[in-house]
Amino acid sequence: MYPTDTFILKIKVIYPLFPLEVLFINIKFVSEKTGLTKKAIKYYESEGLIIPWKNNYNNYREYTDQDIIRLNLIGALRCIDISINEIKCLLDGNKDLKNIMMDTLNKINESISSLQKTSLVISTIMSKNLQDYIAIGEQVKKLRETLEFSVDEKRGFISTTLLRIFPGNFGKLVVIMYEPFLDICINSDAKKEVWLKLVTYLDDLNEVNENHPAIKNIINMDTTQTEREFKIGLKHDTLKILNGDIISLKEKRLETTILLYNSLNENEELRKKMSESMVQSRYMLNDIGATTNTFEEYLEILNEDYKRYKEVELEINNAVDEEMRKKFGVTLKEFFQNAGNTHKYV
Repeated sequence: MYPTDTFILKIKVIYPLFPLEVLFINIKFVSEKTGLTKKAIKYYESEGLIIPWKNNYNNYREYTDQDIIRLNLIGALRCIDISINEIKCLLDGNKDLKNIMMDTLNKINESISSLQKTSLVISTIMSKNLQDYIAIGEQVKKLRETLEFSVDEKRGFISTTLLRIFPGNFGKLVVIMYEPFLDICINSDAKKEVWLKLVTYLDDLNEVNENHPAIKNIINMDTTQTEREFKIGLKHDTLKILNGDIISLKEKRLETTILLYNSLNENEELRKKMSESMVQSRYMLNDIGATTNTFEEYLEILNEDYKRYKEVELEINNAVDEEMRKKFGVTLKEFFQNAGNTHKYV
């Protein structure tokens, strides 16, 4: 209980030399005891967290041991970023400390996540031409937004971007080829970094002209049937690969390769067309800036199924290479590299 002014006056009259600071704690002593500045103590008072007694005799604020206990608690909670409103709820008994700390921890984790994303965006942008302010502004916004995309939104973003780069039927086939592996869940900082690199990489690729020879090769195809059949076949083979059922796929791949080999070996015109098509495809990729397998390398990191798919594909290709060498003296890679030669393989 705080003393009354009458009590203080009696003390001063009876004991004029009695030091009142022995009975009442002033703000200087409280500051020393709690480690808080006078300004902070007054601020907490203005927020209603403590209510010191005002001594009308000397117009000073007087504090009790309970005020010091409260101030120590307030100072400690502020050190761990618990808000004034939350502290007020605690002191008023409207919320317990565990719930307050849990809420604060969630907010801190959200802030950390946001800062980490911002850091990744900055690191990605640092590799760009920082003088192009318009382009940089647009890219920062895009990178930040795509980090918040859902799995469906990420899939849609990649599909739409691939269709922008590769027009028409060719673009549709490209999307179908990668579609089973576009469910991307970013659950680590490493994947966030790779995702931003992927977005930047795709954004930097040029668009293929719809009149490019590599595109015109498939312009007249029966797209509805081709897309449907290609998609069904790819899905069937992909499921076999991911389920570990690759024996039949090896046999099928070898059979297809042998048929193609025989056709090319007996048909010079077909060999020339295939050779031209391969050259046109290389030129096309060079024109858009996709001279490496960067997209697939990023996708392998972002999607474990695609990584496993590529590993099995390599195993199948190596097996076919071995059988081709035994049968024709040429590996699968050599077969395609030399497909445009006019002489027959012996």
